[in-house]
Amino acid sequence: MKVASFFSGIGGFDLGFENIGMKIVFQCEINPFCQRVLKKHWPNVPLVSDIKDVKASEIPDADLWCGGFPCQDLSLANQGKRKGLKGDRSGLFFQFAELISARRPRWIIIENVPGILNSNSGKDFQALIQALDELGYGISWRVLDAKYFGTPQRRRRVYVVGSLGSLVSAEVLFEPGATTIAPRAGLGKWEALARGTQKRNRETDLYAIQHAAIGRKHTAGPQAKGYRNDGETYTLDSRGGADAVCSTADPFGMRAITGVPPGMDGNRHRAIGNAVNVHVIEWIGRRILNVDSHYYPK
Repeated sequence: MKVASFFSGIGGFDLGFENIGMKIVFQCEINPFCQRVLKKHWPNVPLVSDIKDVKASEIPDADLWCGGFPCQDLSLANQGKRKGLKGDRSGLFFQFAELISARRPRWIIIENVPGILNSNSGKDFQALIQALDELGYGISWRVLDAKYFGTPQRRRRVYVVGSLGSLVSAEVLFEPGATTIAPRAGLGKWEALARGTQKRNRETDLYAIQHAAIGRKHTAGPQAKGYRNDGETYTLDSRGGADAVCSTADPFGMRAITGVPPGMDGNRHRAIGNAVNVHVIEWIGRRILNVDSHYYPK
């Protein structure tokens, strides 16, 4: 299955899909630091900077289009400043929708922050669903948390899946019967652990400290998170430096990575804070491959 990636960031969607056998044929990302990461790992894939400059006719044929359009105008972290889909950044969804309208890929996947569900009293999410519905897609959505997929970090995100001409997208995000609950927060569901997850990532040997919580009461709002050492971290903040992770486990040595100049630290934090979780994408991708083989035979 071929994939066109929009708002690619550092390639979370791309890596997840590639890990399960899909082929990345197109990328679109405007951030220079993220562009360097993409070109290092996908040197032969066409990369366009600004989605506003993308012409539908120039996008290679692809079965699946994915994208996590900018969340800044939707995020709860910007309380009082949420412009929703009317904002210059999150409003780029409509540019994405225009390209979808012109090419109609078989599958669409969109990722964004949970704040999209209540932005503008829910009207922004209604507009998103309506736009895709009018293009002929059956739309399903679900909030998934990375901590249940083998990563020791809380990262709740809304995943929207669209299937052209049918509602089989529901079979991708949902399954019949009861949902198995993880034994405790931070460990994830054992049988759902992604390939390559290291055992030490599940140990409670790290402290996550919320920078903005220092001196705040626990009632001070979403930024008053304090600290925790229960085996998971808070969602890393894309603004860079708002969270500190103190750990003996090397996967969390964010500020001491071999070969990464200290001057790149802020860029790296922002890129990781905005990144799509690879393990979640692998799970969604496998289910898409299974559904696709049944409903869209070659």
